[in-house]
Amino acid sequence: MENSLIQRLFAKIGIAILVIALIDLLIINWWIVKTQKSAKDEQKQQEVRTVETNPQSSPILPTLLPTPNQNLNQKDIANANTETQKIIEKEIKTIVQNAQKEIFIPIGSGSTNSNSYTDLAGLQITIDTNKYSAIDSVVFEASIWVENGNGKMYAQLYNDTDKHPVWFSEISTNSAKGVLTASGNITLDRGAKTYKVQAKTNLTEYAAHVENARIKITLK
Repeated sequence: MENSLIQRLFAKIGIAILVIALIDLLIINWWIVKTQKSAKDEQKQQEVRTVETNPQSSPILPTLLPTPNQNLNQKDIANANTETQKIIEKEIKTIVQNAQKEIFIPIGSGSTNSNSYTDLAGLQITIDTNKYSAIDSVVFEASIWVENGNGKMYAQLYNDTDKHPVWFSEISTNSAKGVLTASGNITLDRGAKTYKVQAKTNLTEYAAHVENARIKITLK
């Protein structure tokens, strides 16, 4: 009888120990799961913070309301941009204009009262076309006028080496003030030739004036 009671008592104690062990095991497992979940949540929060922090690596400048001085500065900036654009356009135009090289050969100034073509004193130049490669065009230019604007005056280039006028070099005006006048496209004879400037007026009382005569050679 006593042995039966002792066995029952030990059985109950064993069951109690087993239940306590199971409860401890459940508590330990729950704590482990909770700890792992907390660690995962914390890791996710750190990742979110990292993602949110990265865009701030490039500082955003604050936007301020413009003051009158700032409006003036903005106008200055706009003007500067416009000037820069004009400079760029000007440079482009200059490049286009200089695509062909222009050479100006000065001859001089003079006048005459003759009614037939006469050499103007000192107005001569020697040009060797062999020194200019790939000539695109040649033009005779001068500022010309007739005294008091009476009558009409004429001027031309003359090939003194070969003794003939330079064809299509004649220019004329009836202006009383100097007018820069250019001939049509002319041809210079090949080789070294001496050229003179000739002029005449249809009214001998009023002189024909030629100023700053020159030859413009444009190369290809």
